[in-house]
Amino acid sequence: MNSVLSTRNLSSSQLALLAKSGIGMECYDAILIKLLKAELPEGFDEYIFTSKNGVKGYLKNRVPEAENQKKITCYCVGEKTQAFLEEKGLFVAKMTQNSRELGDFLVKNDKKGPFLVFTGNRNRPELGSKLEEHQIPFREVLVYETHLNPKKIEKNFQILLFYSPSGVQSFVQVNDPKDETALCIGETTAREARKHFRKVVVADKPTTDNVIEKLIENFPTLSNA
Repeated sequence: MNSVLSTRNLSSSQLALLAKSGIGMECYDAILIKLLKAELPEGFDEYIFTSKNGVKGYLKNRVPEAENQKKITCYCVGEKTQAFLEEKGLFVAKMTQNSRELGDFLVKNDKKGPFLVFTGNRNRPELGSKLEEHQIPFREVLVYETHLNPKKIEKNFQILLFYSPSGVQSFVQVNDPKDETALCIGETTAREARKHFRKVVVADKPTTDNVIEKLIENFPTLSNA
């Protein structure tokens, strides 16, 4: 019987690594992302991305001819977001592990915007609140929506993998947490998980790969917790 449920579909290489480690895994997408059509306001050359989905939404709506006339500086949350931006030829001045750290950096930074922040409909307010508190000019543009995709899970799993607060909310919408261990991608997700689960573990770094590494390294302990 599979003992681990991932609330995000994993890549074939990630699944192969888990299988090699003898860990049974099932996956489903607890949330769905819809990219939106948006008009990007003019007058900004400093962009903030708090997720890879924000980058995808920006790319969907960008006007390359207009942007070729200026140098864009990007600030972002997460290594995967940074890698995706750089893959698309964009310069990343600063990457942090979460929005709170990015807000602290921008407050201390000499450059004070104005910033264009690419957001989703369920983005957390920490970054915007920090910028407002310090009167740093910014504007948010909604470029994607996160929709819960609840699924009733009939099997019993020892460990559940969560990658966002929305993923936790989607799971508990139709499932009653029992004694499962919730392994979370970061502290923000863990705070949501602690509302519903007694046993919550956080990956060392907020990436899917690190969630998997944490699972493999600690599987005997987590599965017997």
